[in-house]
Amino acid sequence: MLSKSSEYAIRLVFYILSKKNVFIRLKDAADSLHIPYYQLAKVANSLMKGNILLSRTGPRGGVKTNFDPELTTLSQIVLPFESEKLFNRCILGLSVCNPENPCPIHEYWKHTKQDIITLFTSTSIQELFSNVQGDGNDLGRFTL
Repeated sequence: MLSKSSEYAIRLVFYILSKKNVFIRLKDAADSLHIPYYQLAKVANSLMKGNILLSRTGPRGGVKTNFDPELTTLSQIVLPFESEKLFNRCILGLSVCNPENPCPIHEYWKHTKQDIITLFTSTSIQELFSNVQGDGNDLGRFTL
């Protein structure tokens, strides 16, 4: 459902928060999260353009978050990578799927989709982050 860039963005944000939101080197995050460095750098660049991350150069440089986790939702993190139609497209990828012309799983998906929309638009990053265990390095275990 989400692009790889969105997945990487969410994992990076949780990783930074797990490090007490100090400036962290992208190379260290990429290694810990098992994400290719250059892909993570592109994601971080988009997050910086969207004012989700701050960057600093120099020996104590890196990236850190630039938002209040209690007031920010997942939808704000993934917005730079996803179309605004993210929650309106057909789960099967059909161009025409609506109540008048539903796909085979439309009736089942609409309830699940509403739960996902609520998760992305109403649940704070802080609330989700409270489920992260340890120092954030375990986020690397979610590799495919």
